[in-house]
Amino acid sequence: MRGALLAWLFSFAPALACNCAVSESVCHQTASSEVVFIGTVESVEPAFLDPWSIAQKPALAELNRQSQALRDEQPGGVAQLKDTFEKLFPDLPDYYRTPLAAIQTSSGLVSLFYSILSQGRRARFKVKSVFRGDEDEDETVDVWTNFDDCGIDFQIGETYLVYADDDEESGRIETDRCSRTRRLTDAGADLAYLFFYRDNEDAGRLEGFVTSNPLYQREVDRTRDPESISAPAPGAVVALESKSGARYTTTDSGGRFLFDGLAEGPYQVLVYQKGYPGTVKKLAGPQEVEVAKKGCANMVLVVPKE
Repeated sequence: MRGALLAWLFSFAPALACNCAVSESVCHQTASSEVVFIGTVESVEPAFLDPWSIAQKPALAELNRQSQALRDEQPGGVAQLKDTFEKLFPDLPDYYRTPLAAIQTSSGLVSLFYSILSQGRRARFKVKSVFRGDEDEDETVDVWTNFDDCGIDFQIGETYLVYADDDEESGRIETDRCSRTRRLTDAGADLAYLFFYRDNEDAGRLEGFVTSNPLYQREVDRTRDPESISAPAPGAVVALESKSGARYTTTDSGGRFLFDGLAEGPYQVLVYQKGYPGTVKKLAGPQEVEVAKKGCANMVLVVPKE
């Protein structure tokens, strides 16, 4: 039974897929993350948990073979498996190597391997740009991620935009696949927002939708980043008014609108029919919204069906 557990532990793919309950917009993800930075991966430890290592599959196959021998109660099974573990993974950190040397039972090995998996992988980053957090440029930062499907398969030498949280209890910076952490080449829209957010005091954002569905609240999660809404009103003119004046934009094909670079304070939002200001026909509003300093506000406005 214990040998079977070891074989299961080192199967080549996690059994359960990651289920992310919420996918936050860049604005909300930045507000909810304690650490946001761009960095290049220098190392991934333990190396035998690195899915991009060409040595991983044969190494795990050998461990499975040894765990089968342990299950079959062959003499010296525990010692053989420990020896195989140390030979195949010479870069095993001391915080795993020391307890491994002291283990005398198969149950102890199982517990250690479970502990290794529960710790996840540690990616060491060289920081390039910082948007949130106390990290400095050119500093090295360790970021932890899960070993299962919710973990991110960081590649050595690749550059990432990282959204993470600083766990107070463990002192670790942690991220996962449910965040907006991604390769820098896939983060263009996020970067446009983040550099403006970092370098400007008036960096508030209002994002929202215009719809003709009065029951939109059944579908819309204000922290998500959808591309459209049901029954959208494309081409509608959205006005954003404050004491400093008015700004305008037009909803896209999904009914979405966006205002960036907003100062802290109260605003009013109105929706006009296509053709404004040549044709002035108000469809919704004014609706009040408060934008916090460098904050992220959301709004959905309902207009009559055409």
